[in-house]
Order: sequence, then structure tokens, then C-alpha cells
Amino acid sequence: MSAPSIDVMTPARVLTRIGQLAALAVLVGVVGSLVWANVTYLPSYVVQADGHATISDSDVGLLFSRNFWFVIIGLVAGIAVGVAAWVRLRGIGWPVAAVAAALALLAAIVCWQVGQLIGPGPFAPRLAPAQPGDSVPVALTLTTPSGVAAWVFSAVAVPLFAASLGPDPDHRPGASARRRPPIEDSALVGVTDD
Repeated sequence: MSAPSIDVMTPARVLTRIGQLAALAVLVGVVGSLVWANVTYLPSYVVQADGHATISDSDVGLLFSRNFWFVIIGLVAGIAVGVAAWVRLRGIGWPVAAVAAALALLAAIVCWQVGQLIGPGPFAPRLAPAQPGDSVPVALTLTTPSGVAAWVFSAVAVPLFAASLGPDPDHRPGASARRRPPIEDSALVGVTDD
């Protein structure tokens, strides 16, 4: 039986894996945007006879759904990106957390921008030509950029937890702990109990 191979993380290999993970992050962002566009309820403004637009009280509360679903999708996507980064790059040590953060940021920005493209489009240009009685849904956009932080947080949490809770890479299974020789009574000469 041959000895298990050791995965040597040369700079070229690290950069190749980061490139592969960046492509995966873009794919996660695109898939996330499709999910975001399909699960988010976009409330509508109704154009009145005098030209102003109104929204119902219940729909005002639902305006938050755009941010809510972006964060929920980001938590799941961030964990996926973090796991992929940990599996592919755990050999580089602590920088895997920074790489996971950057990859999650990339995925979040892709999701945000692609989601805006596949959504109904900017609100004002669609509202301007609307006629009385028309219902114009709001734009699929992130109204608070802090939603991106959920993506980054969940991605960074994976390597941090895996590194702190996983096995110690310096520990060799089957190796016995080095035993210290017992302390001799003569070493305690001059020590008194007060």
C-alpha cells in the first residue's frame, strides 16, 4: 500500500484554486439572483386618477422582503462558498478566511446586480408612463447594502469554525504524548508550605 499523498500548496496551485473558487462564486451569485427574483414578493404602487401613486399599508411592510430574501439567500450561499473555500484551501492556513470573505463578497455583488437585471427594472422609468389604474411593482433591488454583510459573515464563519473545532494538523494520530519525568522530591528542596 502506498503512503497517502501530501497536498503541497504551491503559489501556483493556490492561485489556480482561488480562480476556480471565484468562478464558483460567480455561479453561486447568478443562481442566488434567480432564487432572489423568484421568491421575493414585489409590492405594487397603483396609479390614481389624479396621477399620484399609492401603496397599501400591507404592501408597505412587504417592501422589506427584497432585503430579507437577499440576506436569507446570502446566509446559505455564504456557507456554501465558505465550505468550498475551506475544502480547497485549508492548506494555506488562516488566509482561507480572507479568501472566503472576498469570494462571498463577489457572489453577493453578482447576485445583487444580476437580480436587478432580471427583475422588473428601475421603478421611476416604469412609473412615469403608467396610466390611472395601472399597478407598477417596485424594483428588485437591495435597499440596504448591509445585506451583503450576511454573505461575508456566513462564508468567514465556516473556515473559522472548521479551524477551531476541527482536528489539529500538528497532531499525528497514534503518536503518544511526550511524557515528562516525574518531579523528584529533591527538586522541591527549599519549597515550603506557608
